[in-house]
Amino acid sequence: MITILHSLFLKQTRCERAQPPKTRDRSDCATLGTMTRSRLLLVVLWQATLLSAAVLPTPEQFAGFRMGADRKLLRWERIVEYMRLAAASSPRVRTEELGKTSNNHPYISVTISSPETLANLEGYRATQRRLTYSANLAAEEAAQLMANHKAIVLITCNIHATEIGSSQMVLELVHRLATEDSPYIRHLLDNVILVLVPSANPDGQILVTDWYNQNLGTPYEGSSMPWLYHKYTGHDNNRDAFMNTQIESRILNKLTYKDWLPHVFLDEHQMGNLGARIFVPPFKNPINPNVDPVIWQLNGMFGYAMGNALHEKGYTGIINDVMYTSWWQGGFVMQAWWHNMVGLLTEVASVAIATPVDQQRARPGETVAGPEPSAEQMRARDPRQPLPPPRDTTPRNNYPRPWLGGRWTLRDIVDYELVATFGLLEAVANHRHTLIRSIYQLNRRQIEIGAQQPPYAWVIPATQHDPPVATRLVEILDELGVEVHRAVETFQAAGRSFPAGSWVVLMSQPYRAFAKDLLERQSYPVQRTASGAIERPYDVTGWTLPLQMGVEAIEVANRFEAKLERASSFPLPAGKFSASSQPAAWRVGRETNNTAIAINRLLKSGAQLSVETTGSVLVRGDRRIREQLEEYSRLLGISVEGLESPPPAGRRLKAPRTALYQPWTANMDEGWTRWLLEQYEFPYTTIHNKEIQAGGLRERYDAILLADQAKDSIVNGFNTNFTRPEYRGGIGADGVRHLREFVHSGGTLIALGQAGLLPVEEFPLPLKNALKGLRPDQFSCPGSILRVFVDPAHPAAYGMRREASAVFYNDVAFEPAPGLGDAVVRVIARYPSSRLLESGWIGGEEFLQDKIAAAEVTFGKGKVLLLGFSVQNRAQPHGTFKLLFNSIFLAGME
Repeated sequence: MITILHSLFLKQTRCERAQPPKTRDRSDCATLGTMTRSRLLLVVLWQATLLSAAVLPTPEQFAGFRMGADRKLLRWERIVEYMRLAAASSPRVRTEELGKTSNNHPYISVTISSPETLANLEGYRATQRRLTYSANLAAEEAAQLMANHKAIVLITCNIHATEIGSSQMVLELVHRLATEDSPYIRHLLDNVILVLVPSANPDGQILVTDWYNQNLGTPYEGSSMPWLYHKYTGHDNNRDAFMNTQIESRILNKLTYKDWLPHVFLDEHQMGNLGARIFVPPFKNPINPNVDPVIWQLNGMFGYAMGNALHEKGYTGIINDVMYTSWWQGGFVMQAWWHNMVGLLTEVASVAIATPVDQQRARPGETVAGPEPSAEQMRARDPRQPLPPPRDTTPRNNYPRPWLGGRWTLRDIVDYELVATFGLLEAVANHRHTLIRSIYQLNRRQIEIGAQQPPYAWVIPATQHDPPVATRLVEILDELGVEVHRAVETFQAAGRSFPAGSWVVLMSQPYRAFAKDLLERQSYPVQRTASGAIERPYDVTGWTLPLQMGVEAIEVANRFEAKLERASSFPLPAGKFSASSQPAAWRVGRETNNTAIAINRLLKSGAQLSVETTGSVLVRGDRRIREQLEEYSRLLGISVEGLESPPPAGRRLKAPRTALYQPWTANMDEGWTRWLLEQYEFPYTTIHNKEIQAGGLRERYDAILLADQAKDSIVNGFNTNFTRPEYRGGIGADGVRHLREFVHSGGTLIALGQAGLLPVEEFPLPLKNALKGLRPDQFSCPGSILRVFVDPAHPAAYGMRREASAVFYNDVAFEPAPGLGDAVVRVIARYPSSRLLESGWIGGEEFLQDKIAAAEVTFGKGKVLLLGFSVQNRAQPHGTFKLLFNSIFLAGME
């Protein structure tokens, strides 16, 4: 049939071109006269859709099992194969590889719409960009564009790899959209462009699938992996939304804020399995004031549409307005709100990867006595036994048909996700014009607000303590769709003068709310339960980027004039390089974080380095060293000064032999720390429990680094009968003893956050946990930015200013305790006696006032560096990276 229609199409073309028609073709041309070429093209495309789609096998035929079948998983390369097969089989589907992941696997998107729409995708992208960045768009033109536009829906799946159901569900989703010829499906395809990411974490999908299959049929079936399901970030991968550090984050953010600018963004997740079966929006309070109220209404509208579709199927356990916050800037789908996009989340109750779970049944309205099981109790329970019965069984407006227990399977997850997804697509198709108009108006409103009321701009001055970090800040804004300008000449604003080259973020732009929210300080509105207790925030409460990154950013509250140009690239500013023809030595400043890269490269090349009492690094060498330093200054933005005469000898610096402890508990902070070390080119060795338990650490290492982890977790790890034997336990008492010996014999132990309590309490050191024993209602600081005083004369703080901003994320602080032996404490940083909070929220600030934030403790011949707050949290606080970097270098200083 396709061949016949194609032949007719070519014949019609010949008829149109014939002047006059050849005699032998006249009858054919007369026959085709009533059918225009465009009509025939539509017939060809639609028939091709029907016939070629029949070639696409069902997911069950393709995989050999039904998606969601018990104990069956389809691995990533097969999912990619099916998506490519769908594109080859159907003109409704286009599959594109967007790049390679951290482990070099394909990261793909699948675009689905009607054949006519796919034939003009670039036109629809251009329309969407025009309607978004609409400052110079006339109302008449906007109306015309909107009338002919499609609703764009981005759906991402499986970013958290153990939440694997959505990566299986997508095959049935794509197959139905690609093959079904019903008025319902045609309605969706004619009104919606679906951009589908089958897995936002392909590496993790592979790791989880392989781990599950390896343990299938053993006592460890469905157990947790002992390593992260992303190379560096694990579950924190969706906390990288605005910082945009990881390869996968950059791909997804480019797809969202450069390529498509979708109207709707749905992210499909899984959650715990003790209660509700699926969460759909609306989200819970508090709301973020920078998000337009229309977004909250649209979130509710489309969230209720998904819930309605689920209830129409008779499904139970659908809940909204709980758990998931309307405040937080951290996740990819939440980030859409500040970009005037509908941002939706589904969270479906989990199984044990692909193994069903059973739950004891409850009666409607029944109240279960006793506290809810803790995470530790759930981890230690026998997975072969049924879960305890649901505790929340009271029907109400946001949970009208509670889940009462029973068997729950991977297929249930697939079914719930399919129904919710089609419910969303149907609602978007039904309300296409309303949605497109609303989002257009939101973008226009942000442009108008920025032009009519303060703040009118934010200025990032060209002169900064760490210019490369300031450049990275504005580059992040650009990567996420914010318009950034640069001053061509000196200008006046906010009562001061700014030099040429300063960055300017004008607030009159569509993504004003996003830029404002990242640049200003947060003030979290505390929420309380019915009993008056403070509710624990979902995640961080403050994220102000200038504070975290140590960058000066000035809010401009009055109108100003400046000659600006739109920035399209963000090269690192060259550092200051000054030298005579033959300097005796070189002095490298420590102000920039990038100095760490230069130091590591110089040490690797064999250069002779020493450190002055001011912290500057002295380098001696020949012409080759000069060429290296000049290149580093230009490319890394570091300051280099040639010295005419040899300076006094400083402390010699050698490359420290560094080990990073990696537990078998999949510690995300270890992953982030590992990533950061690699970015700044620190050589390191990963060590596990057995290496520490074997002892002899001082012979192999100068520094051992413990990422943030509870002391009990380091010592004991996971130790249940359902943990594979080779991954059970922690370093144990022997490991603690060997770490103590390592330090006492001259090694340097660097402990981040909670890990510092291990040497403090077990060596012991003359310090104690200043927050020990405090209840949450007495002290709580779950992810806020606090002021700290810093001693820049301490080697661990070289290059820092006297005051910094510290990310405090349920961390620790110290105060003196009676000492034993010759241990001596030197304070590196401490909290002030008042006004600690800079952004976010803190309860019980008085318990942190004047307490020690970071310290060096000499112990025998060695030392312990205690960095009590999150100096490298999620690779965000560039302003305190130096505390980690310098602590490592300190281990190499003689």
